[in-house]
Amino acid sequence: MLTGFLEMVLTAAITVVPFSVAPSSVQARNTIEGRVTTTDHRPLSELRVFLQNDAYSQIATAYTDGAGRFRFTNIASGIYYVQVEPGTLAYDRQTQRVEARAFNERRGGGGEVFRVEIVLKASEPSKTARTDAIPGNEAIHFYQSVPEPAKKEYTNGVKSLSKNDLKAAMTSLNRAIQMFPDYYDALELLGTEYVKQKQYQPALPLLAHALEVNKDGWRAAYSLGIAQFESGQRSEAVRSLRRAVELNPNSANTNMWLGLTLAPDPEARGEAIQALEKAVTLAKDSVPMAYFYLGGLYSKNNQFREAANAFETLLRIAPQIGERDKLKKLIEEYRQKAKAQSNNN
Repeated sequence: MLTGFLEMVLTAAITVVPFSVAPSSVQARNTIEGRVTTTDHRPLSELRVFLQNDAYSQIATAYTDGAGRFRFTNIASGIYYVQVEPGTLAYDRQTQRVEARAFNERRGGGGEVFRVEIVLKASEPSKTARTDAIPGNEAIHFYQSVPEPAKKEYTNGVKSLSKNDLKAAMTSLNRAIQMFPDYYDALELLGTEYVKQKQYQPALPLLAHALEVNKDGWRAAYSLGIAQFESGQRSEAVRSLRRAVELNPNSANTNMWLGLTLAPDPEARGEAIQALEKAVTLAKDSVPMAYFYLGGLYSKNNQFREAANAFETLLRIAPQIGERDKLKKLIEEYRQKAKAQSNNN
């Protein structure tokens, strides 16, 4: 029952979840802006800055300008983490927590501007610059000495992305890779941009090579898993996403994608459910489609009470979702089956 409906929603959802935006249910819209400098007060330009929600899922990307400044606009009230990616510079990654709650939002006022100052510290001599660690995990450092011409092209690509000039960005990033074929930052950034544009075939070799260069690059593993899944390479996608979850267990979207990729295999259903349960625990209400996939797996596993609860949560946190009446009928059906199970026991 509802097979076509389920497939329709599944197909629509997987194209938007990996790069989803913050929930829009909160009225006040805020701005988070800041500056990135070194310990001796020098600004750092052309660095990627990631905005993450309270489940450590990426929701936006910005780039520092010549003065080291960055900005995220139209942000809903909530808890966020601003993470600065040092790239191939000899600095450790820094993450700063921001509580973006406008003082006057309860009175119907507008949002506010929240400012942060992030100071990057030089890596210890025994370590190297790049770290793909996340809160609670041991840092994994990775450093490359990049030729200046390749670094210049990468910088041009970053600048083009900051201006939403995707064509120019891809041209510059391709040039950087031609000059230095093992350039991890350029491989990962270009591959991830291809995934965002749903151009999965050109993304595959770039991201695979990025992981050959840096086996601990979780963003490359995550994006590669998505590209493989969308290209019909499910078993390869499972391996990539398992690795991404291993490297970054606190990413709700990574756990959700792993669960989604495992779901078609009946023998992996238990692992798929565990991954989706972790996704909804981490994301709370910010990744509603995880409840949809979880409800479907619960029903296949004859966990009807859990399936009904998952779909009820989906209806509550995603009022815009279509086919609400059909979902309500499913919930009632599962409630009845759960009651029958209880009576039989």
